[in-house]
Amino acid sequence: MRDLSTQFTDKMLRKVLSQLESEFMGEFGGYSINNRYEEYQCDAIDGIVKYYGLHDLEWEEYGFFFQLMELNPDYRDENKQIKVPKLGMYDVYYNSEERQWVTYTYKQRVYGYGEDIVRDQLNNSVDFAYYDGEIVNESIDDSEVIDGRIDYVEEVKKRW
Repeated sequence: MRDLSTQFTDKMLRKVLSQLESEFMGEFGGYSINNRYEEYQCDAIDGIVKYYGLHDLEWEEYGFFFQLMELNPDYRDENKQIKVPKLGMYDVYYNSEERQWVTYTYKQRVYGYGEDIVRDQLNNSVDFAYYDGEIVNESIDDSEVIDGRIDYVEEVKKRW
């Protein structure tokens, strides 16, 4: 993945911002953070950045341009320095509620007088609690996602 924060000069970023604003105003009535990553917004970005030698943007790279627009609403003011988004690394915690069908194999140590006798002994015992044994194998046979959502995002801090 490219770090786009090093690809542009201040002057180039002002031009990109101007082109993005023009495209978003002309085509969509403006930029809205509620529509980030909608196909039409990504297509608009693609149409502009190709002139700067950027093709086949990665999904994460669109975030540079969304953040650039959000950080610089007053980019036309030449006295203000352009705020350049910085690439970071993040841990994403995702909660997934699932229903799973699982097969467990339990190991239980018992006393008896032969394998067949032990099998019959336990199959007919009201006191045998297989689940008190040790799980020695677990196999998820099937699952169904009920619901899922990002719980939180946390920036990974650099340790130097």
